Amino acid sequence: MAMPRRLKRIYALHDFESAARRHLPKAIFQYVRNGAGEEFSLRRNRRIFDSLLLRPYRLRDVAQRDAGVTLFGHRYAQPFGIAPTGGAAMIRYNADRLEAAAARAANVPYSLSANSITPLEDVIRINPETWFAAYLPDDLAIVDGMVDRVSRAGYKVMVITVDVPVAAQRLAETRAGYTMPIRPRLRVAANVAFYPRWLFGTAGRNFLRLRQPRIANIRPGNGPGLFSRELSAVGGSSGFTWDHIERIRARYPGKLVLKGILRPEDAARAARIGVDGIVVSDHGARLLDHVITPLEAFAEIKAQAGTMAVMVDGGFRQGSDVLTALALGADAVLVGRPFLYASALAGRAGVEHAIGLLGKDIDRGMAMLGVSRIADLTADFVQRV
Repeated sequence: MAMPRRLKRIYALHDFESAARRHLPKAIFQYVRNGAGEEFSLRRNRRIFDSLLLRPYRLRDVAQRDAGVTLFGHRYAQPFGIAPTGGAAMIRYNADRLEAAAARAANVPYSLSANSITPLEDVIRINPETWFAAYLPDDLAIVDGMVDRVSRAGYKVMVITVDVPVAAQRLAETRAGYTMPIRPRLRVAANVAFYPRWLFGTAGRNFLRLRQPRIANIRPGNGPGLFSRELSAVGGSSGFTWDHIERIRARYPGKLVLKGILRPEDAARAARIGVDGIVVSDHGARLLDHVITPLEAFAEIKAQAGTMAVMVDGGFRQGSDVLTALALGADAVLVGRPFLYASALAGRAGVEHAIGLLGKDIDRGMAMLGVSRIADLTADFVQRV
């Protein structure tokens, strides 16, 4: 199949952001792009790579290379996956389904966010290896009901988002007019009018098909609509604690992952209660400004993780970024925003192109470093400056 014209000048993940900016209304674009507060942490997630340099070996046989990794019993073709991103279907119609299909075709991990308007039961039929990323309240009936719903649907991996006790302040999206629940505003509507492709192709199709789009995966039954005041409570809960995690661990038969770990003490506790994996994550710098970056926290956390799979996210945009994290001991890297931008730009073809670009960059980097397998990467490949 021929590559869509709008992808022909996309050469790296960075390119998707500027291209998506031209295709999305300002409020929607800022929802994806923005970070918490004044975005110190968002910038630092990228700047941290300036202090981590790679030292390659020479004259090694790297003619045959394999970037595959095994996570939770499944062999994936690449050491990166698509992170859970809420509201994807408001970026591109059916984006959750498109991303799931692209991930299955490429055999990379894909996580469906609870904050999606696409029912989790629909997505796993498209990609049976989908992970489900939950936001849970402290209400035990809802916790039990959601765990049972995820189990019945056939999810083998459940990711519990543990870093959202309260709603974040994201100034850039507030200044751009993005609100949730949705509140019609004149200046936002005026801007949206300049993006008819998004207005009719995404927003219009969502409302025509669903009438009242709802957050589909935060309750055992129907979730709140996008215009509902109940949406102000969507996310985590300030009363959600380790007791809830232990309850989920006892109830859920699949692999359990905690996403949002930034302290070694929390990693150690997760290991003690039988959690299968963690994601060292600052939620894309979307929650707390001036928080430590995942890569700065990684070494101490890895040392306390025991046999758990340890993944990381936050600012990864090129193959050398991913290889750096793998050399430091990560089992895989999760990437979020670029795949939303890719979806906005060209749907499934855009996501597949993004996966392909990052995969090729990793393969090229492996050869340059002198490694044939991901397992060959060790900490001595990285020099801190």
